[in-house]
Amino acid sequence: MVFLFPVSPKAISMMIVDHKMKARRILQESLLVLFLLSICGSAQTTPEIRQKTFEKIWKTVDEKFWDPTFGGVNWRSVHDQYAPQVTAVNSDKEFYSLMDKMLGELKTSHLGVISPDEIAQYKKPPTFAGIGFREIEGKVVITHIFPGSSAAEAGIKPGFVVTQIDGVAIRSFMDAQTKVQGALNTTVKVTYLDANDEPHEVTLERRPFPVDDKSKLAGISFYGLFDAKRLESKVGYFYFSNFLEFLNPRIKSAVESFNDAPGIIIDLRGNSGGDDSVGVKMASLFFDKETQLMITKTRKGEVLDYKAKPAKQPYGGKVVILLDEHSMSASEEFSAGMQASGRAVVIGRATPGSDMDGELEPLPDGSVLLYAHGQTRTIKDYVVEGHGVKPDLVVTLTRKELLAGKDPDIEAALRYILNAH
Repeated sequence: MVFLFPVSPKAISMMIVDHKMKARRILQESLLVLFLLSICGSAQTTPEIRQKTFEKIWKTVDEKFWDPTFGGVNWRSVHDQYAPQVTAVNSDKEFYSLMDKMLGELKTSHLGVISPDEIAQYKKPPTFAGIGFREIEGKVVITHIFPGSSAAEAGIKPGFVVTQIDGVAIRSFMDAQTKVQGALNTTVKVTYLDANDEPHEVTLERRPFPVDDKSKLAGISFYGLFDAKRLESKVGYFYFSNFLEFLNPRIKSAVESFNDAPGIIIDLRGNSGGDDSVGVKMASLFFDKETQLMITKTRKGEVLDYKAKPAKQPYGGKVVILLDEHSMSASEEFSAGMQASGRAVVIGRATPGSDMDGELEPLPDGSVLLYAHGQTRTIKDYVVEGHGVKPDLVVTLTRKELLAGKDPDIEAALRYILNAH
C-alpha cells in the first residue's frame, strides 16, 4: 500500500495527540500567529522571536518530556550548546533545522518543530499521481497503482522500478515520495524499468487526492481512505489510510458485516498513525471483556487508558493485522496491543518503532512543537518505540511476485486464516 499523506511524516504527526480539544486550541493559536505575521508583511521572523521560540522549545521539553532523565542526555548542557548557535542563524529555515538537530539529541520519535510552512500545507488540497512505492531488493519499486489515476491510465504496473523523477535519480522511498508530490494539475515525469528492465518515461498528472471522507480541525482538512470487501472463502478485509475519528463508523460497520467470516484481515500497511482513540474503539469490536492493551509511562506515572471495552456482539474469528516498514505510531500501538493480548496475529514486516504519545505546544513564531509526553509499552512490558512491532509471520516482498500480480502479505494471511499450507 502507498504512504498516503501528501505532507512530511513530521507534519503528519500533528494529528497524534491525546486530547483533540487541546489540539484544536493549539492549531487555532498557531494559525492566528501565522495570520498576524502575514498581515505585518514579515517574510522572516526576527532574531528576537527566534530566541523566544528557542527558549520555549527547550523549556517545554525540560518540563514536559516523558523522561525526566532525558535518556542520560544533559538537557541543560544542550541548551548552553545551542543558544549561541540560535543567534548566528540567518533564516527561519536554518533555525528550524537547528531546532530539529537539537531535539534529535534525545533520539526519540514524536519530537520536532513543525514550521509555519508545514502547517500551511494542511490548507492546500492534497494531490497524487496514483503510484505507491517501497524499497525492495535494493530498488525503489512501484507496489500500488490507484484505479482511475494517471499512472493507471499510463499502464504502469506493480513491480516496475522507478529510476528517475523529473530527471533526478531516485535512491530511496522518501526520495521518490517527496519528488512525486506537487501542486494540483501539474505534471511529473517518471522514468522506470518495466518487467523486462527496459527503460520508459511517462508524464503523470497530479490530480485531486481520491478521498473517501475528510474532517476539519481548526479549518484544516484531514483526509482518509477506506476500503472493505470479501476475499476468498468469505474472509473479511478492510484497509484505511490513517487513524481518523470520522472513520470509526465505517470500521465498526465493516467488522459487523463480517460476523460470519472465518477471519478478518486488517491492512495497516503504510498507515502512518493518527488518533489512538480510533484504535481503542476498533480493538473493542474483538473482545467480550475489558482488556488492557497498552500502558503509557509519563512523568506523572502510569496511564492505563488504552483499554478495549467489551462489545455486545464481538467478532470471535481469527484476526490478522498486516504491517510493514511504513506502519507507524497508532498503527503500531493498536497492533502491539492486539498481538500481546493474543487476539491477533501480525503478518508482514517489522515496523519502524515510532510509537510515543505526543502533545503539541504553540510557539511564538507560529510554529508548533510536537513533544513526546508518554512512552507506550504492551502488557508484556515490550516497548515499541525504537524496536517496532515484530510480525508473527515475516513475509518478504519480491519484485517477481509483484510483477505476477500477487500480494504475498494477503496470500499469507489467507493461508493462516484458512489453515492452508
